[in-house]
Order: sequence, then C-alpha cells, then structure tokens
Amino acid sequence: MIRSSSRSIKGARPWKERGAVAVEFALVAPILLALVAGIVEFSHAYNLQISVTQAAREAAREMAINDDQGAAALAAAAGAPGLNADDFQYSFSPAACSADADMTVTVTYPAATLTGIFGSTVTVTGVGAMRCGG
Repeated sequence: MIRSSSRSIKGARPWKERGAVAVEFALVAPILLALVAGIVEFSHAYNLQISVTQAAREAAREMAINDDQGAAALAAAAGAPGLNADDFQYSFSPAACSADADMTVTVTYPAATLTGIFGSTVTVTGVGAMRCGG
C-alpha cells in the first residue's frame, strides 16, 4: 500500500496551507474594521447635520413669527433635543424681521467624533430661512 504525504480526504487542505486562512484574515480584518468605523462616523455626522438643520429651521420660524432672538434660541434647542443647546452659535441675517423680508438663521455646532478616525471634533452648520410676517 502506497501512502501519499497529502491527505486525500474530500474538503481537507494539505498541511502546507493550514495557516493561509489566518494570514488572509489578518490582511483583510484591518480594512474591514476601518470601513465599519468610517460608516459609523459618517452616520453620526449625518445625524448631527440633520439635527442642527432642524434647529436652524425652528429658530428661523420663531424669528419670522415673533422677531425675538431669545425665543428663537429656545426654539432651536427644542428642535434638536439630543444636542447640547449651550454649544449652539447663532447668526441672524438680518438682525430683525421686516415685512416681506427673508430671515436666515445659521446655527453652528461643534461636536466630538465617535471613533476619532477623522479627527477629534467636527463642526456642523445648519441654515434655516423663513419669510418674515408668517
């Protein structure tokens, strides 16, 4: 009876290829983890962008109806409940509403990133505009 050095069992790998899967995984795993972390970071930044834009819309609406910057800041905080409204920076253009003019409110919000891959902070800006007088 003649025996060969490689196994002939169906589906079994020869003894020389036993570590190939581990090496392939070691090469692919960092790329896969970086891709997943990038997706998480992008989705977090996108969620921040939507929330800050909603805050700017609420502030612009309040300015267009009541022409009060303090009330607009409170409306912006209510429009983005998951964010720290103390970190909002507002820009009103023009400073006060006049009939048939457009009120534009820009809200800027600095936030920490989740993974730190693209830096430690990200600054998100949202813009809302409404016609004055309702």
